[in-house]
Amino acid sequence: MKLKPTHLALHLFFAAAASSAAAGTIACVPAHNSAGPAPWIRRISIDEHSRTVNMDIVRQRTKDADTMGKMRAELLSMDDTQGGEPVYVFNAIPAAGDEVTNLFKLFKAGEWRLISAGVTFVGKVPVLRAVDPGTVFNCKRSDMG
Repeated sequence: MKLKPTHLALHLFFAAAASSAAAGTIACVPAHNSAGPAPWIRRISIDEHSRTVNMDIVRQRTKDADTMGKMRAELLSMDDTQGGEPVYVFNAIPAAGDEVTNLFKLFKAGEWRLISAGVTFVGKVPVLRAVDPGTVFNCKRSDMG
């Protein structure tokens, strides 16, 4: 069976529409059973279609209160795994004057875990400043479309 160019274009369009309709969002909050101090990331929202990540974070912590802020990140990769959930890798978009770039990996290994690393550049050489061993998150997916 031969397809005319218009039919081929129509099939490609519907295939692309079907794959983009599968894109969604995932929202995560720290699990209540996480050990240790309260995490500095209080909420993560990943939009798979636009490849953006928005986070509610603690900018400053005092003994009386936390000063909240927002951090935006770029979704660098979203690799599928055998378990069905993708591994999300994203980096924070540094604000003017920020010395540290944060890199994140959100993945499901029985439970959703977020690990992060802080990297600074000395000249053009990256230097590891801090590594967060991981925080357990509760994540919920919602489909768009």
